[in-house]
Amino acid sequence: MAFTFDHDKLNHATAFAVLTALGSIGWPEHKARLIVLLVLTGAAIELLQGMQLIGRDMSIFDWFADCAGMACGLTFAGWTKRLVGGLP
Repeated sequence: MAFTFDHDKLNHATAFAVLTALGSIGWPEHKARLIVLLVLTGAAIELLQGMQLIGRDMSIFDWFADCAGMACGLTFAGWTKRLVGGLP
């Protein structure tokens, strides 16, 4: 059973928001590395989808949605850290 939204870009943004928030909370001293890793992961996913073997479509807008999700995830992680008492 999968929980997805009807809009593909919202699925991308949500997935990367969750990945970024969890990574930021669990790996706070390496936020820059986390963001670089996730940006490259999103780009790699799109490049792989562009291969004919996969049979999916590559879209730069999916990658933009990934990056927007990362920004939301960082914001949510920051709010969460402040709410629970200023974790690093």
